[in-house]
Amino acid sequence: SSLYTPNCTLGFEDGTYASNNAIPSHSLITNDTRLIGSCPQWEPFNEQNGSHLLGVLDVVFLFCYAIGVLISGYIAERVNKRYFLSGGMLGIAVFTALMGVIYFAKLHNYAYFLIFQILNGIAQSTGWPTVVAIVSNWYGKSKRGFIMGVWNSHTSLGNMLGSVIPGFWAQGDWGWSFIVPAIIAGIVAVLVFLTLVVDPDEVDCAKPRQNDEEIEQSIFEQSASGEREQLLDSPDMTNQNHSGGSKAITILDALKIEGVISFSLALFFNKLVSYTFLFWLPFYLDNILIGGKRYGGKEAAFLSIFFDIGGIIGGVLAGIVIDKTGAKALTCVTMLGISIPILFLYQLYGTQSLAINITLMILSGITVNGPYALITTAVSAELGHNPSLRGNQEATATVSAIIDSTGSLGAALGPLLAGFIQPTGWMNVFYTMMASEFLSLLALLFPLKKEIRGYFQRRSTERTYSFDRNGNVIASA
Repeated sequence: SSLYTPNCTLGFEDGTYASNNAIPSHSLITNDTRLIGSCPQWEPFNEQNGSHLLGVLDVVFLFCYAIGVLISGYIAERVNKRYFLSGGMLGIAVFTALMGVIYFAKLHNYAYFLIFQILNGIAQSTGWPTVVAIVSNWYGKSKRGFIMGVWNSHTSLGNMLGSVIPGFWAQGDWGWSFIVPAIIAGIVAVLVFLTLVVDPDEVDCAKPRQNDEEIEQSIFEQSASGEREQLLDSPDMTNQNHSGGSKAITILDALKIEGVISFSLALFFNKLVSYTFLFWLPFYLDNILIGGKRYGGKEAAFLSIFFDIGGIIGGVLAGIVIDKTGAKALTCVTMLGISIPILFLYQLYGTQSLAINITLMILSGITVNGPYALITTAVSAELGHNPSLRGNQEATATVSAIIDSTGSLGAALGPLLAGFIQPTGWMNVFYTMMASEFLSLLALLFPLKKEIRGYFQRRSTERTYSFDRNGNVIASA
């Protein structure tokens, strides 16, 4: 909300003033001390319900994104993904810039804000299912978790830049907080259009193996031919079943893939927590005393990036674990379980010192955004290449869209709930986030049970493979 509250004065109940920072124009309770804010806000956000109007903008944007991403995933399977992605990015640039124009044109009609938020949400929904499908085309099962974990760090990096770059103008000419990111998005859109290679076939590269059945089949094919080649992700692992092309599946067919519904529900509750942090963490840090010191708006925006640093670490760590074990449900459940006490400790001890706050913030980012990154990337790609599709490779965007759309509904709900709960105390906000992480964990119990049962079944029928001097594959039970 600091984008719309450029000149706020904060004071304590006894009448002494602490600093000039952007805060809402209502009282806050922080560490049992009432803080009184006086903010000459931008109309129409200078009314008593100004914070609620801002909350509505957040919800409208995320709701339009959630609906749009479902439609975008369906469309992305059926059109040229390079055109679709770059066109969506140009739309993002235009509609984000128009939000900034509101400031320079001195527009105060709330309808303008709503319209541009709706259009921006729709435009941004073109991105995620498209890019997940493109990246999964290039990397097979063996290294998918690590590669997508590293690749997914762009989301946390974007969050960091999205806090720091607009922060330069947030307490002044806030229109530039939208226009500068819009210019960056427009430049990248052009680069994507000119350079993106969607599929290995476009440059005569072989497609990697995408699931265990394809890998197992290639092992026996090599055994029969007597050739020893790299078994995973090698050029000779090209899936011959795909050479004839594939047909995009429907949303209903994608929902029937085992695991899609469970991981979608898990992401709903997990993304609720992640986006509550994304939207509220700078505000929270701006309005608490850390080690007896209160940090201003710009400092709070900078400090909040440590949560995203934790998210990068968590995404890569989760990807490495899933590559080594294949246990996607167990990895998510473990991190979700650990996140609950971490969130409790952050609220309880985060005000003790800056070092403790940053440490617990990073741990929160690892355990909250680790499952989020894993589900939206490696898990979506694996489910999109499920063996039940019988070689149909045009499912990743649709599956990714279903999962991310469900998660985005949670993302819309989280900040809204926080807005209603926060006046009762920050601890209640954290209790809500802990409960949501627990519900996310519960949603994965069925795939976890199946995963554990499958592990013991494989152990009882496990076969090992070795090669003789002639390069023939030898299988032993």
